[in-house]
Amino acid sequence: MEDFEAIAREREKEITARREQGILDPRDEKGLIKVEDHKHLGRDPDSNAIVNTDRAAYEAYIKARAEASKKRDEVLDLKDEITELKSMLQVLVEKSNK
Repeated sequence: MEDFEAIAREREKEITARREQGILDPRDEKGLIKVEDHKHLGRDPDSNAIVNTDRAAYEAYIKARAEASKKRDEVLDLKDEITELKSMLQVLVEKSNK
């Protein structure tokens, strides 16, 4: 297992050097260790968790979830209306048979 404290110290040096050069990375602001070959992923040195820093992807995910929820609600409303129409038809059929 790697020495994450040493990695974190090295990471802090890298962040400081980039800030001095004017280079900004969202992972730097959060103190995350870069994940190799993944532009928007970083490892939290405290919890060892992988964190996604791609805000646009997160917002797109939230929007897609809201749209899916809205569609699901619309389908449920339509099912309720169909059930109500069936009940009304059944009442009409019963009245016409009397």
